[in-house]
Amino acid sequence: MSTPPRVFKPRTPVSFWIKSIAFAALALGFILFATWKFGALITDAKMTGTVVSKEHRPFEQAENQITLNKDGSVRNDRVDGDYILQVEVPQPDGSKKTFTVW
Repeated sequence: MSTPPRVFKPRTPVSFWIKSIAFAALALGFILFATWKFGALITDAKMTGTVVSKEHRPFEQAENQITLNKDGSVRNDRVDGDYILQVEVPQPDGSKKTFTVW
């Protein structure tokens, strides 16, 4: 007669479950807090304004500009210069700040 092999049933302590759930809740809380905090910064960073001047600066020689689009297509354009815009953006304190957009 052979004896059947012993079967070990692991028992997970209750403290392990409590610590695991607490850690998961803390991690989830941190992720939600970070998303909320940084989302507010991105909302504040969006600025709109009024174009007050537009300037064209020609190059000495026209150059080829290669553009890679999101869909992977490539476009080649001949560009004769840069356009520079001056944009006035209202600030929260009521003043206006001028930005140069290339």
